[in-house]
Amino acid sequence: MKNARRWLQQRVFSPIVDFSYIVMSLLFAEGFPRWYERFNAWHYRRQAQHYDQSVIALEGGRYAQALEAGLKALSVQPKRILDVNSGTGFVARKLLTLFPEAHIVATDLSEAMLAQAQQRSPTIEFVRADTAKLPFSDESFDLVTLHNGPPHFREMARVLRPGGQMLIAFTSGARVPQWLLRRWLQIAQRFGTVRVGQAGDGLWVLVTKLSQTIRGA
Repeated sequence: MKNARRWLQQRVFSPIVDFSYIVMSLLFAEGFPRWYERFNAWHYRRQAQHYDQSVIALEGGRYAQALEAGLKALSVQPKRILDVNSGTGFVARKLLTLFPEAHIVATDLSEAMLAQAQQRSPTIEFVRADTAKLPFSDESFDLVTLHNGPPHFREMARVLRPGGQMLIAFTSGARVPQWLLRRWLQIAQRFGTVRVGQAGDGLWVLVTKLSQTIRGA
């Protein structure tokens, strides 16, 4: 039974979810509608306590394969890091291990998920926020990360300093249709130079912010 659940998670649910994240980032570039916020709150209130076991554990080593590959490609030494759509804080904790001297802020739309994250990592600053409407000043972070969530490039780039980097990774992103990935990456290129890599089924995208983003992006 567990093997069947793992197969479904890895081969069916994970690719569908990553596909939906990219579609959402195209449809809701200006922020999520109220109905989505209510659905998000309901869904993750039910999922928060066992999310790590029902998703992360089922994915196994492949869950962070692309993320870890992308982290190795970083060229910045960040002092201030923002992890958006942080969920239960999986990425934020990994960043704390890699950059123990950095100040790390993590955001999520779900209060229930943030509560789980805060219990496990009291030294990290957790803030409830919509990634498309971040409550931070312009150019206030050296690194912005997002793992398995809908990216809002314009807002993530706004809070990133010139020369800083944003890393976006998806567990099953390499299985998303190429025509959709191409369209999505065209948006990323408005905000800086882009590197793309794969790790198994995973996909990582590293954007180094230009000194000045393209007007109207």
